[in-house]
Amino acid sequence: MKNPISRHSLIAAAAIASAGGVAAQSSVTIYGAIGLDVVSASKVYNATTGQSKSQLLIEDNAIVNSRIGFKGAEDLGGGLKAVFDLESSINPDTGRSRGTQFWNRGAYVGLEGGFGSIKFGQQWDVADDYFGNYMVFAYYSPFFFDGFYSLSNYYSNAIKYNSPNIGGFQGGLYYALGEVPGKSTAGRFFQGVATYTTGPFSIGLAVDSLKDSAGSGDTDDMWALGASYDFGVAKARVMYARSDDEITTVSRSPFKAGLIDLGVDVPLGAFSLSGDFVKKDVKDSPNDTQYFRFRGGYALSKRTSLNANVIFLKNSGAANFVWYGAGKAGQKQNIFTFGITHSF
Repeated sequence: MKNPISRHSLIAAAAIASAGGVAAQSSVTIYGAIGLDVVSASKVYNATTGQSKSQLLIEDNAIVNSRIGFKGAEDLGGGLKAVFDLESSINPDTGRSRGTQFWNRGAYVGLEGGFGSIKFGQQWDVADDYFGNYMVFAYYSPFFFDGFYSLSNYYSNAIKYNSPNIGGFQGGLYYALGEVPGKSTAGRFFQGVATYTTGPFSIGLAVDSLKDSAGSGDTDDMWALGASYDFGVAKARVMYARSDDEITTVSRSPFKAGLIDLGVDVPLGAFSLSGDFVKKDVKDSPNDTQYFRFRGGYALSKRTSLNANVIFLKNSGAANFVWYGAGKAGQKQNIFTFGITHSF
C-alpha cells in the first residue's frame, strides 16, 4: 500500500497556479517496500576454484524488490496534472543502495490528463506496465534472459507515452535517446505496446528495437505476444517472445531465440499460489535454458506478507544461465526461498 505523506504529517503546500490567482492543489507521497529472503541455492559455481557448492544467503526479496520513492502531483485544472517520481532500490541485507545511480528505479517528470500521460526521464519501459498480466514478474523472471531484457527494463533519457483506456484498448510508446555525439540513432531504444482487455480476457503485443551504441547499425529486435484469462478460481497466462540480436559483445555473438512462459495464478483467500514453466530456445543451437518456478504467499495484512519460491533450472549444451554463481555450461540449479515483505 502506498500511503500519502499527509498521513505521516507531511503535505506539500498549495501553490499559486496562474496570474488569475487560482490555487493549484499539490501533494507529495512517500512510498516503498522492504523485504528479505533466506535463500538456499545448489551448484553455485566459483570460476576461480572451478567448484560448484551449495550456498545459503540472505537476499533482497524476490517478489517485491526493496525500494523507497517520492512521488507528487499538482492539479493544473481542466483535468491536467503535473507529476513526478523519484525511486531508489536498496539492499536491506547490507543496508547499501543498489547500483551506481541513486535514483536507479525512476526519475521522471511529466503530465497526465484525458489524453493519457507523457513523462520524461529515467523510467520503466511500457512492456513493464502491461506484461505482468501475461508472465511471471519479479526476480525469477524471463526478462533476465539475454535478448529479452526489454520485457521489463528501464532506460535513461527516455520519453514515455501511455494512452487512456478506450473501449478496452490501451497501450504506450517509448523512446530512449542514445545521446552519442554525431550518431543520432546509436544506442537509441524504441518500444510500442498495445493491449485489449474485455471481461476476464486480456491480450497484449510488444515490439521494440535497440540500436548498437557503437554506431554499427546493428540492432537487438524483439516482439512479444501475451494473453491471460481469469476463470475466477485461477488465472491462466501465456507469453511468447522472439529476439533477433545482431549486436556483438565481448561475451557472446549474435543470436536468435524464442521464449515461452506458461503460468497460472491461484488465489485462496489470504493465500496465493502460482506456477510457471519458462524456456529460452536458441535457434539452430542446443544451448537452451528452462526452469519451473512455484511461488506461495500468505498475506498477514494488507501491507505485510510471507512468501516462498521453489525453482528448478536446467541448462543444455553450452548455456550457462544461473541465478546464483558464475554459471557453468550445462549446469542445473535448484533454489528454495522463504521471506517476508512489508510495503508502505
